[in-house]
Amino acid sequence: MRRWWLTIISIVVAFVVIFVGVISKGGFNQAVFGADNNAIQPVLIAQNYSPTRIMPLGDSITGGQPPQNSYRRLLWFYLLNAGYNVDFVGSTQLNCGVPAPLPDFDLDNEGHCGWRADEILDRIDEWASSTRPDVVLIHLGTNDLGQGQSAESTIEDIRGIIQKLRNYNPSVKILLAQIIWCGYLERIAPFNSLIPNLASQTNTDQSPVIVVDQFTGFEPSPNGGDTIDGCHPNDSGEWKMATRWLEALKNVL
Repeated sequence: MRRWWLTIISIVVAFVVIFVGVISKGGFNQAVFGADNNAIQPVLIAQNYSPTRIMPLGDSITGGQPPQNSYRRLLWFYLLNAGYNVDFVGSTQLNCGVPAPLPDFDLDNEGHCGWRADEILDRIDEWASSTRPDVVLIHLGTNDLGQGQSAESTIEDIRGIIQKLRNYNPSVKILLAQIIWCGYLERIAPFNSLIPNLASQTNTDQSPVIVVDQFTGFEPSPNGGDTIDGCHPNDSGEWKMATRWLEALKNVL
């Protein structure tokens, strides 16, 4: 009886050794299913990830009113610290015509100090064709409203900007700001109320338009508030803007 059990155990051990050897050489499909060239094999796909091109687009609130860096500096470091591979793009590296106080971040941007949305609309073809952004952060309307343009006409200018951006990247993601406080709340509040409707009308699955509320909780007072002059962000204002852009960007990056 003992000799019989030893024979059985020897056969089992031999089979296990052979089976493990086959598996270790990657021959399971051939050994078990036969030499079928159509058998499913594990495939590793190497992917080369290029950075996401982000265009900060706007006026001096985007460009950065001296002596401020603008929200762009904080946002850049927030994105890097979160592990995102991004590249800010734009035709300028200046903050309203002067170098950034702390030029230790990606300086490229389309923040044009004093410009209205209609002026941006006239030039966006040039900038978008050269950079082809994947994501655009739009904060526009402050100068339009301050110079007597209507909320409705400014909305139409921004609609035109979105349409032109899509000519160069049909899948561009648009983050559209309800703009921060400035000195004419009676004009900014109605304008901001139109932003969600514009986003809804222009939103598509391929090219989403996402509203970013930069208005709520932004304190315009230059004394203890979020601005240096009642309109342009100070350090705390830049932190608020960068934080809100970051949260929105997490949905598209």
